Amino acid sequence: MRLIYLRWIDKYVGVSLCCFILIKERIFGLLRYFSRRRLHERPIKKIIIIKFWGFGSIVLASGAFQALRYSFPNTYLCVFTLTQNKPVYEMLGFFDEIIDVDLKSVPLFLFKVLKSLRKIRKSGFDLALDFEFTSRFTAIVTYLSNTPRRFGFKYQGVWRGECYTDEVEFREDRKLRSSFLNLTKTIAKHFLILATPPSLHVGLKDREYADTLLAQEHIPLNRLLIGMNVNASELSLLRRWPKEYFVVLTKELIRKYSAHIIFIGDKKDYEYVGEVVEEIPFKENIHNFTGKTFLPQLAHLLGKMNLLISNDSGPLHLAVSIGVPTVSFFGPETPLIYGPEGAAHIIFYKKLDCSPCIRIRNYKYFHCINNHRCLREIKPEEVISEIERMGYLTKQLVH
Repeated sequence: MRLIYLRWIDKYVGVSLCCFILIKERIFGLLRYFSRRRLHERPIKKIIIIKFWGFGSIVLASGAFQALRYSFPNTYLCVFTLTQNKPVYEMLGFFDEIIDVDLKSVPLFLFKVLKSLRKIRKSGFDLALDFEFTSRFTAIVTYLSNTPRRFGFKYQGVWRGECYTDEVEFREDRKLRSSFLNLTKTIAKHFLILATPPSLHVGLKDREYADTLLAQEHIPLNRLLIGMNVNASELSLLRRWPKEYFVVLTKELIRKYSAHIIFIGDKKDYEYVGEVVEEIPFKENIHNFTGKTFLPQLAHLLGKMNLLISNDSGPLHLAVSIGVPTVSFFGPETPLIYGPEGAAHIIFYKKLDCSPCIRIRNYKYFHCINNHRCLREIKPEEVISEIERMGYLTKQLVH
């Protein structure tokens, strides 16, 4: 519900504020023209990155963050984000400071954003990069940071006025990881050499906690360990493969291969995951870790798995980043932008005429009138057949 309010504010209030900024920039723009020409020669001592939404897209942006760190090893690098995403940035380890705000209530969230902006303006950053590609909110935040150079995406479907001094075109025919790298292209010297995402650093306590969870389940070391993510973030629940399909697939993996299945998810996913687990009779092979792990612990847990089967959501990109083979389902959104790269990853996508229906320009909101046909046409039988063909079901537990 909080996201619905924020979408409404972004869409309607955001346009008004962007118009105001446009008028202000047009009036005072001529006065700043000659000073802007000198901005490119100004040394960059402090950089702030603004990235609020989607921990999966934060993982995809990690290569761009690394490019900035490599290009500016002595520069103070800060990120402004949601509190729930703070662990991801901590695992990346590139940042000197993480400024975070909680999203428990919309009024309190907006108040804390304004309070944080006061701190950011006083800090005197030389460069700001907005890594959101649809949000007018973050564009306005970037503008209000009072940073001389402000980078952001230019996307035809979402008008954001003149909040940025430098714009980079966002293209829907390019992987999101590449788009993020392209945002840093003009300033980061090392962006081309980063072909693989950087590693994630998990603390000892988080590793020990995840290992204890596994030990308590008494999983035999010679058995397949498969992660199952039946959830999708509340940004768009339309991305969920039918839960009855997950039930059929899980039953078959246990019946044929004696696989042990770990269901993952946040606390808010517990009821939905429970409905899936309840339908599976092989209880000794089912391990429901929903709500039991935070992001660093989940990252370590994923590293122990032979395979992750997942909807298009954050855990999918987390698994890809640490080298775990994945199976993923697309339909409402296109794998052309969000799909994992590499031969180790299986992507199911039917390319129907109505797909993708969730587009960047509609704020990832869409009401399906075709009964989720794009996902329902991906049958469990073809999924397990493809997994068998790839040979993932003959591999042993990773230590």
